[in-house]
Amino acid sequence: MSVTIKEIAQLANVSRATVDKVINHRPGVKKETRDRIETIIEELNYQPNLLGKALVQSKEPMKIGIILTPDHNPFIQTILHGIRRAEQEYSQFGFTIIVKMLTTLEPAELVSILSELETLGVEGIAFIPLDDEQVILKANQLAKNGIAILTWNSKLEGIQDFRYVGQDHVKGGRIAAGLMEKLLPAGGNICIITSSRELSCHQDRLEGFTQRISQCKNPFKILEIRENQDKRDEAFKLTLEYCNLYPEIDGIYLTSSGCDGAVNALSLVNRLYNTRLICHDLVPETEKLLEDDSLDFVLSQSAEVQGYQLVKELFDYLMKKQRPSSHFFEIPVEIITKELV
Repeated sequence: MSVTIKEIAQLANVSRATVDKVINHRPGVKKETRDRIETIIEELNYQPNLLGKALVQSKEPMKIGIILTPDHNPFIQTILHGIRRAEQEYSQFGFTIIVKMLTTLEPAELVSILSELETLGVEGIAFIPLDDEQVILKANQLAKNGIAILTWNSKLEGIQDFRYVGQDHVKGGRIAAGLMEKLLPAGGNICIITSSRELSCHQDRLEGFTQRISQCKNPFKILEIRENQDKRDEAFKLTLEYCNLYPEIDGIYLTSSGCDGAVNALSLVNRLYNTRLICHDLVPETEKLLEDDSLDFVLSQSAEVQGYQLVKELFDYLMKKQRPSSHFFEIPVEIITKELV
């Protein structure tokens, strides 16, 4: 049976109010008394009654906001599944989740949604930061006003966030380049499709890929890099343009969504099975492409797990008052092949 605050107070020979101050890190307790209570708490593995605390707060539920990038990216739909799963688990504690979705990757829209969530009275916000001075200023103003800021998927220096959830994207790009070298051991010509230079995750993947590809035993040449804003129709268009401009193309690396558009373009010009293709994010579309042998490798970042973790991190920080042991919650890079889907 778990220990109660009343029992801790009796063992420490203090009032329950004193124990409550120690548990919630409030002042007004002598160091000697605080040390004694903390030792008892640690030895007896005390866990706060979150459900009871939440029920007390139920008239005023705690609200958090999560901002997603446009939902034409299937990765975001999978993230949303994880958020909804966490919502079912934590809603019983008076924890309300407000999900907002960008329609573009324009910084002005993100700043507007951050302001809207502030007006709605959220106590924490999770969002993918766009690399823009106004985004940083707005996020830091929210943090100064007591709103917990969590960034995910893209790191951005200068933001006062308590936690970052995501991958080491430079590592992801290097892994992609290593896989491309295995697919094309004699070297070759590569075109790249990336989402947006406003998102550091794609910049980091590009950095990792270009660093590693330059170290290959046999030479690779990156012919061109263009943006598709995570849109499959743009990936289709860019791939056709690449094939028309560069008949010598050997491989395409997508740091972003839209791989099915690239596959359709390669099929149209009869280049699908002699052009190597690597992309990120395991979603239903890329699973099917792997099964059809249209795609060589997918680098996964466990989208549903990541979506769930966003809610859990904010819940632990705001409701349980737990401070993370480190700033970076790293999502491992997983190499997915046909045999793993």
